[in-house]
Amino acid sequence: MPFNQPSPVLFQLLGFLNDAAKGVVSTSEEKIADINANAPVGTTQALIEQGAKVFSAIHARMHDSQRRVLQVLGRINRWYLDDMKKGDVVEDLQIAREDFKRNSDVIPVSDPHIFSETQRMAQNQAILQLMQTYPQAFDVNAVLQRVLKQMKVSGVNELMPNAPKPMEMDSAHENAAMALGKPAFAYPKQDHLAHIQSHLNFATDPMMGSNNLIAPKFIPQVLEHIKQHMMLWYTNQMDGYAYADPSIKREKYEESKFADKIDKIMAVASTHVKMDTQQVFSGVVQAMQQLGQVMGQFAPQPAIDPADQAILQASLAETQRRAARDQADIAFKNADLQASVAEKDKQRQVQVAMNAENNLTQERIKTAELTVDELKLRKEQEQTALKLQQSTQRNLGG
Repeated sequence: MPFNQPSPVLFQLLGFLNDAAKGVVSTSEEKIADINANAPVGTTQALIEQGAKVFSAIHARMHDSQRRVLQVLGRINRWYLDDMKKGDVVEDLQIAREDFKRNSDVIPVSDPHIFSETQRMAQNQAILQLMQTYPQAFDVNAVLQRVLKQMKVSGVNELMPNAPKPMEMDSAHENAAMALGKPAFAYPKQDHLAHIQSHLNFATDPMMGSNNLIAPKFIPQVLEHIKQHMMLWYTNQMDGYAYADPSIKREKYEESKFADKIDKIMAVASTHVKMDTQQVFSGVVQAMQQLGQVMGQFAPQPAIDPADQAILQASLAETQRRAARDQADIAFKNADLQASVAEKDKQRQVQVAMNAENNLTQERIKTAELTVDELKLRKEQEQTALKLQQSTQRNLGG
């Protein structure tokens, strides 16, 4: 039987529907493959979300459908639980019909906004970058554990064991634990001053806490532990002064009717605690400063790049050369100054000698002049006497 060939219009319509369907349900995997490995996390996540809008809408509706199914199952259990046969999984569980009286809070634990492992990995990568920028705002262990669990790494607790739980111990066992690098914790009911004294005695002992083998791990731990004891002692002292009045009840400060009165009492109590602190912790502060100096000896030195090390050595060599040159210049100037001083001293001595000689000559000249004048005076006196004698003789002869 003769049949007409398939219409080209139908083939074009089929191709159009195929292309339209691809545009609706396509993802951004092709674009992500072309992205540089150093591209920002936000850009990658934006491409994933842009290419998976349809999947996210479907996933959100499936999440809501699952919530409704769980509520229906809870309602059925509330009506017919005793008449139903329990399966092997829940056979040993103590479940009653009353457990399903209120099932309005039955919701899936999944996140309707997360529908792929790629999104979770992108979120974890963003968290890691933020943690590098703001390390003080994140719990490093919690972030790493979340990333490892998302990567399906087995034995996360073995790789990153949890922090040890606080345990109340006496001061001797606390010293031993801190010497091994384990933390110790202070508790309100302990004798804080006795604990501090015991820790400081151990820390300042050169055979124990100050030993080079123990100090690097022990001193940082004990300083933090002593700080805890000091703060607990401070709060106990303040409470002792503030609540000595029986009319002030111990209750939550934000719920107390005497908040303004408590503030005034605390201000007065702080004055007494300050005087107590000066008497109690005067020796403690000195010992802690000593421990800080000991700890400074074990502080790790920052690693220096070889190029920077070479520059530093060259700078030190140049500095030493300049220092040696400056010392030589100073020695030369000192020698020149000494020679100049010696020459000036010699000239001064010669000048003094010449002045002394001139003074002696002048004295001799003056002495000679006085002698000549005296001789002239004597000669004149003798002549005057002779003339007087001759005159007298002539007068007698006449």
